[in-house]
Amino acid sequence: MRNSLSSSLGIGFAAGVFALAGSAAASPLLYKVVSSESNASMTVAADAAIDVTPDFLNQFPVATTLFGTSNTAPTGVSKITADTGLPGSFDNGANGITISEFALNYANLPGTLSGFGSVPVPLNLTGSSFQLIAFTAQVSSLNITLEGPISSSLTPTGNPDEWFWSALSSVTISGTLKPTVNVPITDPVTLGEFPFSQAGVPLLLAGTFAGIPTGSQVTVGIPSDAFTNQDLSLPPIAVTGLPLDGLGLVNGSFSISNLTLADFSTAAVFRNATPIPEPGTAALFGLGLVGLAIRRRRSH
Repeated sequence: MRNSLSSSLGIGFAAGVFALAGSAAASPLLYKVVSSESNASMTVAADAAIDVTPDFLNQFPVATTLFGTSNTAPTGVSKITADTGLPGSFDNGANGITISEFALNYANLPGTLSGFGSVPVPLNLTGSSFQLIAFTAQVSSLNITLEGPISSSLTPTGNPDEWFWSALSSVTISGTLKPTVNVPITDPVTLGEFPFSQAGVPLLLAGTFAGIPTGSQVTVGIPSDAFTNQDLSLPPIAVTGLPLDGLGLVNGSFSISNLTLADFSTAAVFRNATPIPEPGTAALFGLGLVGLAIRRRRSH
């Protein structure tokens, strides 16, 4: 009777320890971006205008839409924090995936927003003397950040140790726009860096979770039609009184409004050194704890 009771207590004790250990072993893990294997393509547009004082030939203001296309990689601060039950409670993907943090960051995007070309500015009443200027802009930073946790089941893709996931999310798109005026008689003049931010943008995030030789991996794909003419809520920019003739006798005024993310797509790869366990490993570990507890009880 005593041995039977001891065995029962031992099994209960071990099961309790196993449950606690499994719970403690599961924790959110930080997955860092692999910039060399990630890419994003984006097209940005903005309304822009140039005005000149004095306007000798009554040619201004002139307006156009600036466009720029970039194909670039995310910076190293891009990351995902995800909980799949790793390291001790993965259970072959049965727990699904919960992403509590997702951030993509792009800096100094190579695409320049342009549209005016070289604009001739008359410097006298006859127009015989003129100055060429160019008005462009660059998205100096762009961020896409998750506003709240998202969860998804993990569905086997058919490839070994790989699962598919998808979830509807809400993200904030933010960054800075840097407009520049280029007057050949001077160095390019940066008019400043102007922040923009649009919150509450719905976005379907989808990708894979996989075990790889170096640990585990989360991929995220955003298709090219996910953001179509998405307003980026840029407050209107207006810079006035910029000398265009080197003497301050002819001055330019420059404005930008209605910044739009016309198109965006990405395929991003994130990795962590924590591997996924072989199927059944957690169960075998639990049985081992039970057996160890029983043996210890019987030895007393």
